[in-house]
Amino acid sequence: MKKLFTFFAVLLTVLILSACGTPDNGENDVRDDLIPQDPTVEDGYLVDNPQDGMILHAWNWSMSTIEENLEDIAIAGFSSVQISPMQPQKDYFGIASWSGNWWKLYQPLAFEIATEDHSIGTRDDLESLTQAADEFGIKIIVDVIANHLGGGDSETLNPNVADFEPEIYEEDLVRRGYGFVNDSSIEAVTHGAMGGFPTLQTDHETVQDRVLHLLKEYVDVGVRGFRFDAAKHIETPEDGEYASDFWPNVIGGIREYADNDLYIYGEILNTPGAGRSYVDYTPYMGITTNQVSDAIRNAVISGNLSALESVSFLDDVPADQSVLWPESHDDFAHDNTSGVSTSDLMKTYAAQASRKDATSLFFARPGSSTLMGEMGTNTWQRKEVVESNRFNNFFVGAEESISTQNGFFINERYDEDKAGFMIINIDSQRRFTDIELSHVPDGEYFDKVTGNTITVEDGKASGVLDRSGIGVIYDNPYEPKPVIRVSDLGEDAFRETLTLTITAHNATEAHYSIDGGEEISFSGETTIELSHPDDHAMITVEIFARYEDYEIRRTYTYEKSDVTVEEVTVNNLDASVIEDKVVAAWAWPQGQDGQWVEGELDNNTFTFDLPEGHDWFLLVTFPEGTEDFAWGDNIAQTGDVQVPASGIVDGSDLNWIE
Repeated sequence: MKKLFTFFAVLLTVLILSACGTPDNGENDVRDDLIPQDPTVEDGYLVDNPQDGMILHAWNWSMSTIEENLEDIAIAGFSSVQISPMQPQKDYFGIASWSGNWWKLYQPLAFEIATEDHSIGTRDDLESLTQAADEFGIKIIVDVIANHLGGGDSETLNPNVADFEPEIYEEDLVRRGYGFVNDSSIEAVTHGAMGGFPTLQTDHETVQDRVLHLLKEYVDVGVRGFRFDAAKHIETPEDGEYASDFWPNVIGGIREYADNDLYIYGEILNTPGAGRSYVDYTPYMGITTNQVSDAIRNAVISGNLSALESVSFLDDVPADQSVLWPESHDDFAHDNTSGVSTSDLMKTYAAQASRKDATSLFFARPGSSTLMGEMGTNTWQRKEVVESNRFNNFFVGAEESISTQNGFFINERYDEDKAGFMIINIDSQRRFTDIELSHVPDGEYFDKVTGNTITVEDGKASGVLDRSGIGVIYDNPYEPKPVIRVSDLGEDAFRETLTLTITAHNATEAHYSIDGGEEISFSGETTIELSHPDDHAMITVEIFARYEDYEIRRTYTYEKSDVTVEEVTVNNLDASVIEDKVVAAWAWPQGQDGQWVEGELDNNTFTFDLPEGHDWFLLVTFPEGTEDFAWGDNIAQTGDVQVPASGIVDGSDLNWIE
C-alpha cells in the first residue's frame, strides 16, 4: 500500500482564452459565431504574426488523426500544424511501428503528393485536412524533401524513382565523388551525400522545376507553409563556385504562385558550414536555430540561471525568423534527448514560448509502441504547454524583459494596455517571494496554470507554483472554452485494472460513461477504474464537457491484456533525484499490503522483479549504502504507479515527494 508523507493540494482550475469553433459533426451543437475564419486574438487565440503563432509538430500522425484532433489543437493554442513528408515513400509495407519506418518518409521517390501506399495518408486525405483546418484558422505546414530522393546507395537512386521521376532518373541528376556531408567546406556541405542516398543536382533546371511542381501541388490542396528538410545542404546564390539559383527560383516561384501567403522555414542545424552564413538563407525563409534552443534546454537542465538569462538569438537572424524547440524529431529519433525529463522539456518550451517574436515548435513524441499514423502521446495537451501557447499568442508584438531572481527565470511581457509575466523555477522550489517586476503594474493577476490569484504590490510578486514549476500570470478578457484531458490514451493494453484520471477544465457541465452505460457527472478532476472479466476485452469511455453553449465530446478505447508482467523497467529517471542514492521499489497487490523489492539501477534506469500478483508500485530513494529498507529512513518517493502491461514506465513522468 502507498505511504505518502507529504501532500500538495493544487487548484487545477484554468481560465482559458477564447477558442475557435468547430464544424457540426452531428455530436454537438455549435454556434456559427464561434467559428472564426481568420486567426486573430479577438476571435480566439490564434495569431497571424510573422511566425504564424506556435507550431505543433504532428510527426508521423496521419491526416485523419490530425483532422480528428483539430478542435483540441485549436483549444491548445497552436496556430500551425507541421506534418511529415507526403511525397511517395520508399519501401511501404502497410501498418508498421514508427521506430523502424519513419525514415522512409525522408527518402521519397518523387516530387509529387502520394496518392496511395503511404503511411500517413494520400493527396485526398491532405486536402480534407486543410479544408477542415481552415475552419479553425490553423495552417498546415508540410515537411519538404528537396535535396535528395530515395537511394540505392549514397550515389545511386532507388530504382523505383524511375517510375515517378523518369527525367531525373534517366539523366542521372545526382552528385558523385564528394564524399559525405560535413561542415568543413562549401563543397562538403552542399555536394556531399547525407547517408545511403544521393544528393541531387539542385542547380539543374529539371530538379528545380520538379520541386516547384511539388510545392504548387501542395498549395493547390490548401497547404499554407513549408519546412525544408536539410535546407542547409542546398546551395545559395552566395556560395561562390558552388552557387545556384535554387532558392530564388523555387521560393520566389511558389510565393508568386501563392500570392506570398505562405510561412516557410528551413532546417539549418548547428552551423551553416565553413565559409557560409545564416543570412544567405534568411532572404528566402526563416530558419531553425537549434543552437539557441539547445542553450535554453541545457541551461534548464543544469540549473544555470545566468546562462538562461543571457541566451540571445543568432547574429543577423532576428527573432521573427527563428524557430525554437525543446527537442526536434531528429533529437528524439536518434536518442539525443531520451534522457531529458518531461519536466525539463516543459520548462524549456515555456521559456521559449515566453520570448518576443520567435515561434516555438512543440514536438509530439510518439509512444514506445506507436504505429505510423497514430498520435501516440498527448503531452502537447498538458496545461503547461497550452497556457504557454496562449501567453505567447496574447502578447504578440508586446515587449519583453528577462531577469533571473532567487532560482527563477522571469519574462515580463508588456505594452501600453496589457502586462503579465512567465515565471519558471530552475532550482525546483515552488514558492516565489518578492519577485521584482519592472513592467507589470500593481494589481491582481491570475496564474493560468493553478488558477490562483497573484497580487503584485509595490512592484513585487509572491506565490506558489504548481508542481510543473511553471507560472503563466496575466489577465485576459476572453471567454473560456472547455478542455478534456485523460491520463492514459489507451496506447498500451492494461492488465487486471486501469486507473484513469479524467479532467474537465472550464466546464459548467461534465459527465462520462463506460461502454455506453450510465452518464456520471463530475466536476474538475475525477478518477475511475476500468476492468473487465474477459481478456483482450475492449472498454470504451466517452467524456462530455460543456461551457455555456460550447460542447465537446471525446471517446477513448482501452484493451485489457492477459500478459503477466514479471519485470518492471523504469527509464528516464531524474538524475538529480537519484544521484548518489539507493533506489528501491515498494510493490503491492491492489487493496493489500506491500513489500520492499530490490532492483538494479543502471544510469537513469531502474529494473526490478515484480512479485507475483502485485500490480502497483512506487519508487523510494535512501541514503547511499542503505541495505535494510524501512519507512522513516527514506529521502524521497514517487506517487503510486499502476504496472502497465508492457512492464515499461517512463520515469520522467513520475513526481517525487520528499
